[in-house]
Amino acid sequence: MKTLFRCFVIFTFIFIFAFCALVLLSLQTQPKTVQLHQISAQKAKQSQQLVKKLITSAKQQGQQQVRITKDELDGLAALLHRAVPQSAANVTLTPKALNASLSVTLPLPELIKYLNVSIKVLPSERGLMIEQVNIGHLSLAGHHFITLVRLMSDFFIQPNLVDDMLAIIKRVSISESFVEFDMYFDTRLLARNNDKSLLMRLRDDLSLFGNAKEIAIYYQSIAQYAAKQQSNASLAGYVREVFSLASQRSNSIANTNTTVQNQSAAMALIIYFGADRFELLVGDIIDDDFDQLVVRNKLRSNATLRGRNDLQKHFVYSMAIQMFSTLGASDAIGEYKEFLDSNRGGSGFSFADLMADRAGTRFAQIVVASENKAKRAQSLLLTITDEALLPSIQGLNEGISQTEFEQTYRDINNQDYQQMLKEIDARLETLPLYQLGW
Repeated sequence: MKTLFRCFVIFTFIFIFAFCALVLLSLQTQPKTVQLHQISAQKAKQSQQLVKKLITSAKQQGQQQVRITKDELDGLAALLHRAVPQSAANVTLTPKALNASLSVTLPLPELIKYLNVSIKVLPSERGLMIEQVNIGHLSLAGHHFITLVRLMSDFFIQPNLVDDMLAIIKRVSISESFVEFDMYFDTRLLARNNDKSLLMRLRDDLSLFGNAKEIAIYYQSIAQYAAKQQSNASLAGYVREVFSLASQRSNSIANTNTTVQNQSAAMALIIYFGADRFELLVGDIIDDDFDQLVVRNKLRSNATLRGRNDLQKHFVYSMAIQMFSTLGASDAIGEYKEFLDSNRGGSGFSFADLMADRAGTRFAQIVVASENKAKRAQSLLLTITDEALLPSIQGLNEGISQTEFEQTYRDINNQDYQQMLKEIDARLETLPLYQLGW
C-alpha cells in the first residue's frame, strides 16, 4: 500500500513538473508578431470574399481549386485583431513558403505574458506539407505536429477526422501574391460534413449556451405573445414579455439563479428573431407548427426598434454574437458589418446601426453579468420601452460610402472616429439599463 502511495505521489509530482515546464516553454516575455493591418472597408470586403470562397468550395463535390490572395489573408488578420485586440496576426508569402504567425497577450506575469505561435507551410504536389510549428520556445517538425493533433482529435472529437481533412488537400502552390489549393471533396467527406450527430451530441452534452428545454419554455412564451401582436410591433414588447417570465421563474423555482433564467430568456429572443442556424448552437427549440413559423418569419422582417426593422436586427444579432462569443468580438463584428455596407452596393456605413450593435452587445452582457445585475436588469426590463432600449439616433451619420469614410475618418484609429464611438457609448450610458454595465 505504501509503495502504491509513493508511486502515486511521484507520478503526480512528475505530471505537475512536466505541466509547469510545458507552460514555461510555451509562453514568452515578448510578442514575436506585430499587427500590420487594421480593419477597414476594403479589408472587410476581402475577408468576406475569403469566407464566401471557402464555404462555396466546401459545399461542392469533386475537384476544386481555391486561390486565396494575400489581401484576403490580410483582411482576415485585421478582423481577428479587431475582434481580439490582445492578438496580432500576420501572414507572409514567398514562392518557397507560407509563414503565418500569431502573438497573444495574456493576463499573466511578464515572464509568461505572451503566447507566440508560428507555422511554415511549403509548396507541395502531394497534399499539405507543414515544415515546422513553433509554440513559444518549443519547436515541432510538421509531421510531429500533425501526429499530435491527430491523437487529440481521435480521442476528444472523432476518429480519423484529421486524416479525412488532410485528404482533401491534393496540392499547394504558393507565390508572393496568393496561395492556391487543389482540393477534392468526396462523398464520404460530404456525408461526414452533413452528419450532425456528433456535433449535436457535443452540443447537448456540454450545454454551453444554456439548457435547451428551459430556453424552449421562453421561446413558446414569445410565440404565444407574437400571435396576438401586429407584425410591426416593437421589440421592446417582446423583451418585456420574456423577462417578465424570467422574473417569475427566478422567484418561484427553488435553487435557480437569476443569471440562468436571464440567459434562457435572452437566448429565446435571439433564436426567435435571429437566424435559423442559431438554434443549431443551442438545441431543438423552434416549434414546427406552421402557423407559428409564418408569424415568426413575418416578425423577423417587420418587428422594429425605434421604428426601424434594421435597428432591431442589429440589436438582436449583436446580442447573439455576445452570447456566443465575447464583448470585443461582438463590437468588432458589428463594426465589420458597417464596413461591408460602406462598399459599393451596400447601404453605407451607419453610426445608428453601430449604436444598435453596441446596445445589443451590452444588453446581452448585462443580463447575465452577476446575480445582482441580473436582478436589477430584470426589474428594469419589466417596463422597458424602445426609448429605454436604444437612445435617440438623431445626429448620427448614416449611408457613408467607403470613399466618404476614408476621406472623413481614414481608419478606425482616427481621433474623429474614436470620438464618435465615445459619443455612442455616452448616449447608451444615459439609459438606466446600460448604466449597469459601466
